[in-house]
Amino acid sequence: MINNKCTKLAAAMGLTLFAGLAQAAIVELTTNGNFETGDTSGWTTFLSTNQSFTTSSTSPYAGSFNGILSNTQIGTAAVIKQAAIGKGLVTPFQEVTISFYARGSGEVGGVQFAELFSEVDPEGVSKSEILGGAPLFPPSATDWTFYTFTRELGPDVSNGLTLQFNAATGAAGGSTSFLEIDNVSVTADVSAVPVPAAVWLFGSGLLGLVGMARRKKAQAA
Repeated sequence: MINNKCTKLAAAMGLTLFAGLAQAAIVELTTNGNFETGDTSGWTTFLSTNQSFTTSSTSPYAGSFNGILSNTQIGTAAVIKQAAIGKGLVTPFQEVTISFYARGSGEVGGVQFAELFSEVDPEGVSKSEILGGAPLFPPSATDWTFYTFTRELGPDVSNGLTLQFNAATGAAGGSTSFLEIDNVSVTADVSAVPVPAAVWLFGSGLLGLVGMARRKKAQAA
Protein backbone atom coordinates (compact mmCIF):
# COMPACT_ATOMS: atom_id res chain seq x y z
CA MET A 1 0.00 0.00 0.00
CA ILE A 2 2.81 2.40 0.94
CA ASN A 3 4.69 1.67 -2.27
CA ASN A 4 1.52 2.24 -4.27
CA LYS A 5 0.94 5.60 -2.59
CA CYS A 6 4.54 6.61 -3.20
CA THR A 7 4.29 5.64 -6.84
CA LYS A 8 1.14 7.71 -7.29
CA LEU A 9 2.69 10.67 -5.50
CA ALA A 10 5.84 10.44 -7.61
CA ALA A 11 3.76 10.30 -10.78
CA ALA A 12 1.79 13.35 -9.66
CA MET A 13 5.03 15.21 -8.95
CA GLY A 14 6.37 14.29 -12.36
CA LEU A 15 3.24 15.41 -14.18
CA THR A 16 3.19 18.71 -12.30
CA LEU A 17 6.85 19.41 -12.94
CA PHE A 18 6.92 18.54 -16.61
CA ALA A 19 3.59 20.24 -17.27
CA GLY A 20 5.16 23.40 -15.89
CA LEU A 21 8.25 22.94 -18.04
CA ALA A 22 6.10 22.36 -21.11
CA GLN A 23 4.32 25.70 -20.76
CA ALA A 24 5.44 28.37 -23.19
CA ALA A 25 8.21 30.48 -21.74
CA ILE A 26 8.78 33.39 -24.08
CA VAL A 27 11.76 35.37 -22.82
CA GLU A 28 13.33 38.66 -23.86
CA LEU A 29 17.00 38.20 -24.72
CA THR A 30 18.11 41.80 -25.28
CA THR A 31 19.28 44.29 -22.68
CA ASN A 32 18.29 47.97 -22.81
CA GLY A 33 16.60 47.54 -26.16
CA ASN A 34 14.38 50.54 -25.45
CA PHE A 35 17.26 52.76 -24.25
CA GLU A 36 15.29 53.87 -21.22
CA THR A 37 18.48 53.78 -19.17
CA GLY A 38 19.29 57.00 -21.02
CA ASP A 39 22.54 55.52 -22.34
CA THR A 40 23.78 52.76 -24.65
CA SER A 41 24.60 50.19 -21.96
CA GLY A 42 24.09 46.62 -23.11
CA TRP A 43 25.31 47.46 -26.60
CA THR A 44 28.73 46.74 -28.06
CA THR A 45 30.05 49.27 -30.56
CA PHE A 46 32.60 49.12 -33.37
CA LEU A 47 33.12 52.74 -34.36
CA SER A 48 35.85 54.84 -35.91
CA THR A 49 36.36 58.48 -36.87
CA ASN A 50 33.17 60.41 -37.67
CA GLN A 51 30.97 57.61 -36.33
CA SER A 52 28.91 57.64 -33.14
CA PHE A 53 26.21 55.80 -31.25
CA THR A 54 24.28 57.78 -28.66
CA THR A 55 20.83 58.12 -27.19
CA SER A 56 18.37 60.76 -28.31
CA SER A 57 15.33 62.24 -26.60
CA THR A 58 13.97 63.81 -29.79
CA SER A 59 10.62 62.11 -30.47
CA PRO A 60 11.52 58.51 -29.61
CA TYR A 61 8.99 55.88 -30.63
CA ALA A 62 8.10 55.24 -26.99
CA GLY A 63 9.38 56.33 -23.61
CA SER A 64 12.05 58.99 -23.23
CA PHE A 65 14.96 57.78 -25.37
CA ASN A 66 15.98 55.92 -28.50
CA GLY A 67 19.34 55.01 -30.00
CA ILE A 68 20.91 56.83 -32.94
CA LEU A 69 23.76 55.46 -35.05
CA SER A 70 25.58 58.04 -37.16
CA ASN A 71 28.21 57.56 -39.86
CA THR A 72 29.69 60.36 -41.95
CA GLN A 73 32.99 58.61 -42.71
CA ILE A 74 33.16 57.72 -46.42
CA GLY A 75 33.33 54.03 -47.31
CA THR A 76 32.96 52.62 -43.80
CA ALA A 77 30.59 50.65 -41.60
CA ALA A 78 29.41 51.85 -38.19
CA VAL A 79 28.40 48.73 -36.28
CA ILE A 80 26.55 48.15 -33.01
CA LYS A 81 25.37 44.86 -31.61
CA GLN A 82 23.79 42.95 -28.77
CA ALA A 83 26.37 40.19 -28.64
CA ALA A 84 26.14 36.54 -27.61
CA ILE A 85 22.68 36.88 -26.07
CA GLY A 86 20.58 33.88 -25.04
CA LYS A 87 23.63 31.71 -24.37
CA GLY A 88 22.48 28.53 -22.61
CA LEU A 89 18.84 29.27 -23.44
CA VAL A 90 18.50 29.08 -27.22
CA THR A 91 18.95 25.79 -29.05
CA PRO A 92 20.07 24.80 -32.57
CA PHE A 93 17.52 25.46 -35.31
CA GLN A 94 15.21 27.22 -32.85
CA GLU A 95 13.00 30.03 -34.11
CA VAL A 96 13.47 33.50 -32.63
CA THR A 97 11.52 36.69 -33.26
CA ILE A 98 13.36 39.94 -33.87
CA SER A 99 11.48 43.24 -33.87
CA PHE A 100 12.32 46.94 -33.66
CA TYR A 101 11.24 50.39 -34.76
CA ALA A 102 13.57 52.31 -37.05
CA ARG A 103 13.87 55.51 -38.99
CA GLY A 104 16.82 56.85 -40.91
CA SER A 105 18.38 58.29 -44.01
CA GLY A 106 21.31 57.78 -46.33
CA GLU A 107 23.00 60.01 -48.87
CA VAL A 108 25.17 59.07 -51.84
CA GLY A 109 25.04 55.32 -51.24
CA GLY A 110 24.49 55.32 -47.48
CA VAL A 111 22.45 52.31 -46.33
CA GLN A 112 21.45 50.55 -43.11
CA PHE A 113 21.36 46.83 -42.28
CA ALA A 114 20.04 44.56 -39.52
CA GLU A 115 21.89 41.26 -39.25
CA LEU A 116 21.53 38.07 -37.20
CA PHE A 117 24.35 35.67 -36.27
CA SER A 118 24.27 32.24 -34.61
CA GLU A 119 27.39 32.27 -32.46
CA VAL A 120 29.76 29.34 -31.82
CA ASP A 121 31.73 29.08 -28.59
CA PRO A 122 34.53 30.14 -28.27
CA GLU A 123 34.40 31.92 -31.64
CA GLY A 124 32.86 31.75 -35.08
CA VAL A 125 29.34 31.59 -36.46
CA SER A 126 27.22 28.71 -37.71
CA LYS A 127 24.77 30.95 -39.57
CA SER A 128 24.57 34.60 -40.55
CA GLU A 129 21.97 36.54 -42.48
CA ILE A 130 20.83 40.02 -43.37
CA LEU A 131 17.34 40.40 -41.99
CA GLY A 132 14.99 40.98 -44.90
CA GLY A 133 17.75 39.99 -47.30
CA ALA A 134 18.56 43.61 -48.17
CA PRO A 135 19.20 47.03 -46.58
CA LEU A 136 16.40 48.28 -44.35
CA PHE A 137 15.83 51.47 -46.36
CA PRO A 138 13.69 53.19 -43.69
CA PRO A 139 11.14 55.20 -45.68
CA SER A 140 11.42 58.21 -43.41
CA ALA A 141 13.98 60.07 -41.35
CA THR A 142 11.26 61.37 -39.03
CA ASP A 143 8.50 58.73 -38.88
CA TRP A 144 9.03 55.33 -37.26
CA THR A 145 8.65 52.08 -39.22
CA PHE A 146 8.07 48.74 -37.48
CA TYR A 147 10.17 45.77 -38.57
CA THR A 148 9.66 42.17 -37.45
CA PHE A 149 11.31 38.92 -38.51
CA THR A 150 11.00 35.30 -37.42
CA ARG A 151 14.17 33.37 -38.14
CA GLU A 152 15.57 29.89 -37.54
CA LEU A 153 18.94 29.77 -35.80
CA GLY A 154 21.92 27.81 -37.05
CA PRO A 155 23.12 24.30 -36.10
CA ASP A 156 25.42 25.61 -33.34
CA VAL A 157 24.38 28.34 -30.90
CA SER A 158 26.75 27.41 -28.10
CA ASN A 159 27.58 31.10 -27.64
CA GLY A 160 24.04 32.37 -28.15
CA LEU A 161 23.13 34.76 -30.93
CA THR A 162 23.99 38.30 -31.96
CA LEU A 163 21.77 41.03 -33.39
CA GLN A 164 23.75 43.66 -35.26
CA PHE A 165 22.91 47.01 -36.84
CA ASN A 166 25.14 48.56 -39.47
CA ALA A 167 25.03 52.09 -40.86
CA ALA A 168 27.27 51.89 -43.93
CA THR A 169 28.45 54.65 -46.26
CA GLY A 170 29.43 54.46 -49.90
CA ALA A 171 32.79 55.25 -51.44
CA ALA A 172 31.71 58.52 -53.09
CA GLY A 173 32.23 61.88 -51.43
CA GLY A 174 29.32 63.13 -49.33
CA SER A 175 28.03 59.66 -48.42
CA THR A 176 26.29 59.51 -45.01
CA SER A 177 24.19 57.00 -43.12
CA PHE A 178 21.97 57.59 -40.10
CA LEU A 179 19.88 54.97 -38.30
CA GLU A 180 17.65 55.47 -35.27
CA ILE A 181 16.24 52.45 -33.43
CA ASP A 182 13.85 51.90 -30.55
CA ASN A 183 12.11 49.04 -28.75
CA VAL A 184 14.60 46.51 -30.05
CA SER A 185 13.53 43.00 -29.07
CA VAL A 186 14.69 39.41 -29.57
CA THR A 187 12.42 36.77 -28.05
CA ALA A 188 12.60 32.99 -27.90
CA ASP A 189 10.52 30.20 -26.41
CA VAL A 190 12.84 28.51 -23.92
CA SER A 191 10.24 26.08 -22.53
CA ALA A 192 12.01 23.15 -24.20
CA VAL A 193 15.29 23.89 -22.40
CA PRO A 194 15.74 21.64 -19.33
CA VAL A 195 15.83 23.36 -15.97
CA PRO A 196 18.65 21.59 -14.07
CA ALA A 197 17.48 22.65 -10.63
CA ALA A 198 13.93 21.47 -11.31
CA VAL A 199 15.10 18.16 -12.74
CA TRP A 200 17.41 17.64 -9.76
CA LEU A 201 14.58 18.46 -7.37
CA PHE A 202 12.30 15.97 -9.10
CA GLY A 203 14.95 13.24 -8.88
CA SER A 204 15.62 14.01 -5.23
CA GLY A 205 11.92 13.80 -4.51
CA LEU A 206 11.66 10.37 -6.08
CA LEU A 207 14.67 9.13 -4.11
CA GLY A 208 13.18 10.50 -0.92
CA LEU A 209 9.87 8.73 -1.53
CA VAL A 210 11.59 5.44 -2.27
CA GLY A 211 13.70 5.77 0.88
CA MET A 212 10.64 6.54 2.98
CA ALA A 213 8.81 3.54 1.62
CA ARG A 214 11.76 1.24 2.38
CA ARG A 215 12.09 2.53 5.94
CA LYS A 216 8.41 2.04 6.69
CA LYS A 217 8.51 -1.44 5.19
CA ALA A 218 11.51 -2.33 7.37
CA GLN A 219 9.79 -1.01 10.51
CA ALA A 220 6.68 -3.00 9.74
CA ALA A 221 8.75 -6.19 9.42
